[in-house]
Amino acid sequence: MTRVVIIEDHTLVRQSLIKTLEAEPGFDVVGEAGRGDEGLNLIRQHKPDLAILDITMPGGNGLEIASQLRQAAPDVRFLFLTMHEDDASISRAIGIGADGYVLKTASTDELLQAVRAVAEGGSYLSPAIARRVIDLAGGKRGGSGSRLTERELEILRLLSEGNRPAEVAGKLFVSIKTVKNHLTSIYSKLGVATGAQAVAEAFRLGLVSSPPRSD
Repeated sequence: MTRVVIIEDHTLVRQSLIKTLEAEPGFDVVGEAGRGDEGLNLIRQHKPDLAILDITMPGGNGLEIASQLRQAAPDVRFLFLTMHEDDASISRAIGIGADGYVLKTASTDELLQAVRAVAEGGSYLSPAIARRVIDLAGGKRGGSGSRLTERELEILRLLSEGNRPAEVAGKLFVSIKTVKNHLTSIYSKLGVATGAQAVAEAFRLGLVSSPPRSD
């Protein structure tokens, strides 16, 4: 059972998230808050597996909360659900180690795909966010990605498509332990600490196919 805390200042959105997750097997919403500071206290109290947070909130925005989380509760995975797709927010979120970044324009199916991916140790970036990552980097290619093995590139491509580590293992007919060992190597070679950072770097370096533009 994945224990979740939701930090979202819009009551309607927060209640909708709670209903969506509690209708899904394997998820238990153990806390909710409409302020950043209240959310941080809830996370410290309940020690959930996953925190879903907005960026703009009273009591400390989601980026500040996530940054503190990395210090206070490093085992908690976190996913941003937000309307923000500006360069500064995306760069900071990925930089502080966000495991997922989903826009509020996403469908329920995409949200659940992202939540499952992050909950199971993977990562997820909305296609529009992945495009911004590429644009921010100016489409640069090469660099440290050239040191990845073919198997590591294959795993990275599957992750960039939103597959969870267990799904990657199933598609490649290997154990989840083997996938995790490869991920450790990938993170080291790319100089990153999370799956979302690895996927962002893969897009930046042109190691995986660019997501389609929405326009």
